[in-house]
Amino acid sequence: MRRRATTPLSTRGTLGTLAAAAALVLGAGGAAHASSGDLVINGRAIHEPSGCIAHNGPAAVANHTDNPVFITSGRWCSGAIIGVIHPGDTRFAPFTSNIYVP
Repeated sequence: MRRRATTPLSTRGTLGTLAAAAALVLGAGGAAHASSGDLVINGRAIHEPSGCIAHNGPAAVANHTDNPVFITSGRWCSGAIIGVIHPGDTRFAPFTSNIYVP
């Protein structure tokens, strides 16, 4: 009798989390609107940010909006989500990342 291959529970949970994050980044429905507040990148404030914000070099990112923002690994917010910055938090974005604001 052949054994059926199974996916470990932790892998399924990780895949589900990645799929949910991708749905957020790709805009899973709803009207598009800017986040209220400011996103501060290396001391430069962006009022009511929306969409993909590209930057060159490492950055300190302070999220003073009403939504979480996502750090992505690819150009123009493609690639994997490598971090989430919740409202009120500040994080460091690595050198090749972009910021996506839903």
